[in-house]
Amino acid sequence: MRRAGKKSIIGGLLALSLVLAGTGYAYWTDTLNVTTRATTGDFSMMFADLGLYAQYGNETLPSGWSVVDGIGDSGYVDDSFFMRGTSDYNKIAKDGSVDAYKERQKGYNNVDFNAELVNADWIPKNVGVYTTANTKGSDQIVLEINEMYPGYAQAFRTDVLNVGSIAAKLSSIKFEMKGLECSGAAEDMLGIALYMDGEQYSPKKIEGTRVFKLVDSLASEGDYFTVGGVHFMRLSALKKLSDREIRDVIENATILCSPATDNRMDLFLAVAMDPDAEGVYTTGSTEVMANNADADSQHKSVEVSISFLWDQFNVGKDAGNPNYLVKQNKTGKR
Repeated sequence: MRRAGKKSIIGGLLALSLVLAGTGYAYWTDTLNVTTRATTGDFSMMFADLGLYAQYGNETLPSGWSVVDGIGDSGYVDDSFFMRGTSDYNKIAKDGSVDAYKERQKGYNNVDFNAELVNADWIPKNVGVYTTANTKGSDQIVLEINEMYPGYAQAFRTDVLNVGSIAAKLSSIKFEMKGLECSGAAEDMLGIALYMDGEQYSPKKIEGTRVFKLVDSLASEGDYFTVGGVHFMRLSALKKLSDREIRDVIENATILCSPATDNRMDLFLAVAMDPDAEGVYTTGSTEVMANNADADSQHKSVEVSISFLWDQFNVGKDAGNPNYLVKQNKTGKR
């Protein structure tokens, strides 16, 4: 037998080394994976179902009024005059009723009024009876009343809907006077009444839950006057309210989100001018003459901006006690 030379041995050693290297490279592997998916919701409040007061039977009172104008024996338009019902949530009054009022007022006054949802569009989410197919909404309302006079008052109503995906909390209401041309008598004679309450019919019927009462909660004697049995806060008193004062008197401020509930809020608003028969700001009546100038409250104008400020329902809340993940918190030590 021929002996293997040195060259052959070296070649065999190289081949063995390659085989061993190949076995070490082919180890088994496995992988675990966690995929986290998250989306953000939306936070959205809207006005809807704007109307001249009152639109529904449950908003009326015996001998209640929608407009106080001094015309006729009663001196007011009853609160069913503009009642529209549920035929169309996008009308401010029933057909023909505004024209009927214009006919009534001929020769007595030249008051002109309007209520409008600015840039109204279909609501993005169903809230109870209000659906994406039958209800328009907006985040701004413009109410306009022109040629008012002492003793005139008019009321409006609207719903506030939560069309977002998270509950909302009414945190404050901000009153701002813009383009104020009235001062002194006019500022004292013009007033606002504002009331908000909560309602829902599903899953449990809840009506008339107090949210905000402007005059009852915030007005002192002398800050308001009365028309048609309703107290109106004078603009001169309204503009002095602080944010803290308003925040402190808001109650039951949360509107839950649909579809689990149709929770929403009713908002009632009226504007009036003090009759002032006693002549505190005007000359009064011929029976009680005062040495004041009626011109101080004539030919004046004012724009009152009312902003409803909303936070998400859990603002300011913290769970407080940590869970096990506290162990990964930064401690400042390495």
